[in-house]
Amino acid sequence: MKITNPHELVGKKVCDANGNTIGTIDKCWRSWNEDYPGWFFGIKLNDATRDTWFRGTNKLVPIYSDYIKEVTDHVVLNKTVEQLSRYWNRTAPLGDTFHPIDELVDMPIYDRNNSRVGVFVGWVESDGMYKHYGCFVDPYLCDTWNIPPNTVMPLPPTYFDDAKDAITLNKTLDELKEYWQKNMTRK
Repeated sequence: MKITNPHELVGKKVCDANGNTIGTIDKCWRSWNEDYPGWFFGIKLNDATRDTWFRGTNKLVPIYSDYIKEVTDHVVLNKTVEQLSRYWNRTAPLGDTFHPIDELVDMPIYDRNNSRVGVFVGWVESDGMYKHYGCFVDPYLCDTWNIPPNTVMPLPPTYFDDAKDAITLNKTLDELKEYWQKNMTRK
């Protein structure tokens, strides 16, 4: 769904496709593409949803605007909580190993020269595959590279090398800048 004023969604109750209340929208971030996915949102889960479907995590569960079916006095998703939890509870390929996706959320990201890039905040998937991971770029790089602040930028899964206490990419800052400048679509 095209979202015109995402900040109005912050604080709204979120229901899944079956009408089950799963939590509230706590944060919103711009996407590199205003049309698709448009915006990323962090859902603060209620206790029942968190403990039943999301391994008891206290992290915000990321969704993108494509998951939103309708906005009224609350937000209705076009996915069930079970469908959302499938991606949250999967492992993600990073280099030669797989890591639980919930452990990656909020993890710092560094380039191959050990320069800080940002923080892992979400993903975009289609047909059961992770299409892009989302990096919330550090403000310093946003200023330096003229990237809008509060923006999630795409990282293809092939850019990831490893994850321990932080995620390491197999690209340099210059390579990331070039990739993002090619792929950013703003109107």
